[in-house]
Amino acid sequence: MKKIITCLSAVLFMLPAFAQKDAAAKKVLDKTAATLTSMKAIKTNFEITSFAGNTAQGTTSGVMYLDGNKYKTECPELITWYDGKTQWAYVPENDEVNVCTPTKEELQTTNLYAFVGLYKKGYNYTMTEQSSNGKKTYEIRLTAENKGADIQEARINVDANYIPFSIRIRQGSKNWTRIRVSNLQGKQKFAKDTFTFPTSKYPTAEIIDLR
Repeated sequence: MKKIITCLSAVLFMLPAFAQKDAAAKKVLDKTAATLTSMKAIKTNFEITSFAGNTAQGTTSGVMYLDGNKYKTECPELITWYDGKTQWAYVPENDEVNVCTPTKEELQTTNLYAFVGLYKKGYNYTMTEQSSNGKKTYEIRLTAENKGADIQEARINVDANYIPFSIRIRQGSKNWTRIRVSNLQGKQKFAKDTFTFPTSKYPTAEIIDLR
């Protein structure tokens, strides 16, 4: 009996190491990335809620336009444009726009679909199958290998068509951000200036250049 308990303890100790890179989770993530890539230019509605522990701190909703590494997000408190290099963040309440060159880590928290490539380096992942309205869904949990990573944990819920509908991101030890996605439309056509700040539309805005 002692030998059996010892062997069982050894197996349980080894399980996390085998579960760190779940092949089934990777397959779903690969298919999700491929699905979003095939949709090319995307327009989608979103709702973002920030949490301190389990307590919701605030919620906002809006629309996102995404084309490759370029994006624009619109919500009542903030409008953001990113042309692949420069980011403009306009705050209507203050009539000011902050201009910067965001880092890769910053882009992961502003681009709703930056998580698509997150799992490919520096993260472990596991998956559980769930059900929503009688249809199979997947929840994939990403955990950072590096405790200094900007995003320590992400939980991605994907439907049976490999479209994400909920993304939860943890930064630090307790602060979570939940992003719910709906009405996703692919293969859109956007004007060339969609992802740059339209100066003529906001002639009185104070421009704060942080580059």
